[in-house]
Amino acid sequence: MSIKPLFSFFFFRGEIMTARTGHDAKLVIAILMVTMAMGMLDAISLLHLKIFAGYMTATIILMAVNIATSQAIVLSGLEAIACYFTGAIIGGRLVRRERHTRLVVGDILLGVGCLVGLAAFVWCAQLRGGIYITLGMLSLAMGLQTSATRHAKLPDMVLPAATMVLHGLAHNSTVAGGTNSGTWRRLAAIASLFVGAVIGTLVSDKNVGIGIAAAGATVFAAGGLLHWRRHPLALHLDKMSIP
Repeated sequence: MSIKPLFSFFFFRGEIMTARTGHDAKLVIAILMVTMAMGMLDAISLLHLKIFAGYMTATIILMAVNIATSQAIVLSGLEAIACYFTGAIIGGRLVRRERHTRLVVGDILLGVGCLVGLAAFVWCAQLRGGIYITLGMLSLAMGLQTSATRHAKLPDMVLPAATMVLHGLAHNSTVAGGTNSGTWRRLAAIASLFVGAVIGTLVSDKNVGIGIAAAGATVFAAGGLLHWRRHPLALHLDKMSIP
């Protein structure tokens, strides 16, 4: 019998780490942070931009509703889709680099955090056409972010949306004949999305720019976590797995 399955190793920045039986704890935590940030941005987008910057299903539905009712946000919807599509193309190129998954995802999230922060600055600067510039930058960032979360390959957490997470909870439950694997991770994702939307709503009600900046800072922190190495807690997380 081959001993390879028993002693499988991979290299990470010159260090040898044993193969995991679950999901990378740092990736799970980072994606939960991103999910909370996306809840913030979705709430802010809906309330103040009148269109979703990252939730394209809802954007398409809103466009259809507004065409049917002769309201004028169709151009904003087309802008959001085009910028999201562009971000996804750029993200697709970035994730295909020969680099460890955690670092690839971390690199993109750092860039997304900066881009969202720049969008917050544009909003606060009150430039002419600033709402469209902000929408375009956020949609571009969300396309990049989705490439990062897809590359992380966490079940039901590819997108910061509750539909697949709720379905995964039911589908993998013991009632459905499953093993309840990943239940706490999925519950944490739903809670993160909900809390993020509440925070985004409350903060943007006072200052939209600060709300956008807070979401950007959260994404940036998630990217930083994936690069964090020289600390006992970081080393402990390196060894942890989450179902």
